[in-house]
Amino acid sequence: MGDWERAYRGIILAALGPLRLTHKDLWELTWGEVDDLIYAYKYREYLESVKRAQHAVWLMNTSGNLRHPIRVEDLVGHWVDGEIMGKNEYFQYCKDRIKRKKEGGEANG
Repeated sequence: MGDWERAYRGIILAALGPLRLTHKDLWELTWGEVDDLIYAYKYREYLESVKRAQHAVWLMNTSGNLRHPIRVEDLVGHWVDGEIMGKNEYFQYCKDRIKRKKEGGEANG
């Protein structure tokens, strides 16, 4: 199975699964529109995870059993350009972005 076919199957599974689109909807929408819907769905799921993590953080931090306070980002990560990054990965991303900015490689940053 090629890369294109794998991507196609992933989009179709997301469209017919969590997005609950029908086969008829797939004929009426462009691939760009479906991709936008998938992106919005992932972001909505991330925001729901943030809400749940906030409740967990409140409970964990007020329990008195932790040496260091926990933050929401420690549990769910950081949303960056459509993907979720862990703490170390996000730190490296920020370092690289600052480096690019200093070198003049980022015009609108």
